[in-house]
Amino acid sequence: MKRWILLAGLVVAITAAATIVLQYMPEDEPPPRGGVNYPAPPVAKGPQPNAEVVGDPIYKFDMAAQHTKLEKDWVIKNNGEGDLEIKIGPPACSCTVARFEEGKDSKTIKPKESATIHLSFETRDYQGRYHKAATLLTNDARHQTIEFSAEGTIRPAVTVYPYENLTVPFQEISNDEPDHKLGVAVYSPDKPDLKITKLESSRPDLILATQEPMTEEDCKALKIKSGTRVHLDVKAGMPLGSFREEVAIATDHPRQPEIRLTLVGKVVGPISVNPERLRLPDVSSSQGAEKKLRLLVRGKRPTRFEVIGKPDRFLVEVVPGVDVAKTGLYELVITIPPGIPPGEIEDLIVLKTDHPQAGEVKIPVNVYVRDKG
Repeated sequence: MKRWILLAGLVVAITAAATIVLQYMPEDEPPPRGGVNYPAPPVAKGPQPNAEVVGDPIYKFDMAAQHTKLEKDWVIKNNGEGDLEIKIGPPACSCTVARFEEGKDSKTIKPKESATIHLSFETRDYQGRYHKAATLLTNDARHQTIEFSAEGTIRPAVTVYPYENLTVPFQEISNDEPDHKLGVAVYSPDKPDLKITKLESSRPDLILATQEPMTEEDCKALKIKSGTRVHLDVKAGMPLGSFREEVAIATDHPRQPEIRLTLVGKVVGPISVNPERLRLPDVSSSQGAEKKLRLLVRGKRPTRFEVIGKPDRFLVEVVPGVDVAKTGLYELVITIPPGIPPGEIEDLIVLKTDHPQAGEVKIPVNVYVRDKG
């Protein structure tokens, strides 16, 4: 009896193994003897279509401006013997739109005939490398999907090079030197004849902006047809300390009539502050606080200071140090009185001086006042 049970189990195991082997046999192998069939892909019958795209399906543009619509037509031929059915697939994003001539999203192309598909790509706020695609679905077994795309580089309608973030860093400059100059190139990817109609500085007495056409060599280096070079000149006499000023550039471009450059840096001169800013991250509203900074006048020239700007309710005074004639040292005493409202205070202390090369000294203030609890 046990022998029959073992034989029966062996038959079941052999049958299962045979089934697994049949399932994994290559599809191009003939079926084994005995007429057993296994799954195989359906074979297309009758006349078949053959889709062909005329030209490169990738539209390669060199450079385009933001908020520009790029448009391109492609021709699709049916070189087969059967009807070619084409349907526009789901778009990758709303910025890419595909349509046939009649505005429809599907099309039947008879044998030996062709159709035109129109694609539009909106650059919107994209910046840098750009690649957007649209997909067609077909009944051509060899080309079930066809992808059309546009690729290139997107720039703002008006480009400022090399400061595309529109911030021009002057770093640290000395007011002992008469001029500090930086230049920027201003041009348009889609309007080569761009004109700058006006330049306006937030400090016209100390920050000058002028323009001149870019040279042929400069344009060639940037791969543009033409452009304008804007010269930015920070004159001597800027207040000591950090600065943040603006130069507005008005243009005749309809999509970007104005650009605002932010000029940032720090002016150093014969008067230095140590530390450079007042930073008090934890001040009790009920107790207040006091902080002393050092003012050093190089050359030990006797200097008169006047406080012309400070945070509300702060007490600020400049006290000559010991033997100031020999050391050139002064103390800037800042008192935050008790009872000042809680919160964050970001402001400036501004000192007016009678020094010929340092008319003003600016000290940034960063203070956080907490309540007595």
